[in-house]
Amino acid sequence: MIVVFSDLDGTLLDHETYSFEPARPALRLLAESGIPLILASSKTEAEMRPIAREMGLDQPLIVENGAGIAYPETESAAEGGSHYEALRAMLHALPEPLCDLFRGFGDWTEQEVAQLTGLALEDARLAKDRRFSEPGLFSGSQDEKAEFLRLIADKGYQAIQGGRFFTVMPKTSKAQRMAEIAAHYAAETGAPVDIIALGDAPNDLEMLQTADTGVIIANPAHLALPVTERERTGHILRSDKAGPAGWNDMILRIVGAK
Repeated sequence: MIVVFSDLDGTLLDHETYSFEPARPALRLLAESGIPLILASSKTEAEMRPIAREMGLDQPLIVENGAGIAYPETESAAEGGSHYEALRAMLHALPEPLCDLFRGFGDWTEQEVAQLTGLALEDARLAKDRRFSEPGLFSGSQDEKAEFLRLIADKGYQAIQGGRFFTVMPKTSKAQRMAEIAAHYAAETGAPVDIIALGDAPNDLEMLQTADTGVIIANPAHLALPVTERERTGHILRSDKAGPAGWNDMILRIVGAK
């Protein structure tokens, strides 16, 4: 069976407007074909639920860059409780000046998050409703960033670069969560799972690398992802169009050929 995993911002959602309107034909194809679409994003469960409902999806959500899985509302809630307070305490305990060089959603008001993300104020409030991870901006030098990464790694955390933000989170990933969910579908159906994964940013690369077919969606807002051996051997493709228009073209092309 085919299972599709997709990033949101800059991939299925337009980088500036957050619209997925150009992707509706491909979303309709997946629904009519019975192909599950799993959203995998740096967004929170509170942000992703309304988007999933608008798309007509009722599958698990990979939330906060893979830091957690939120199951359908008819099943259990997001796993693992909230780790956010412990993460924030760890950041505040870092030595100066490192603790002052990283500023995240927990440091910003709803108005500031709205300004930095381009979200509406209500959506910015949902973005601040975090359980596992802390997106933010690091203002220090490369040497200071390396020391920051070393110190948080000692505490069991990592930081990854997305399309907009530098996100501190537990040592897990979208790719690991993708593998967990794919294994669930394989066990449930007794059939091998053919994974298609789509993304645009560095925090998507591992997911694209481990999928059967990875798709890099063009995003002129940041540098393109590097060419890897998987792309050279044809396992990773690139869209010509950006955002949801590129997503639509690639899903129609790939799924239509299977």
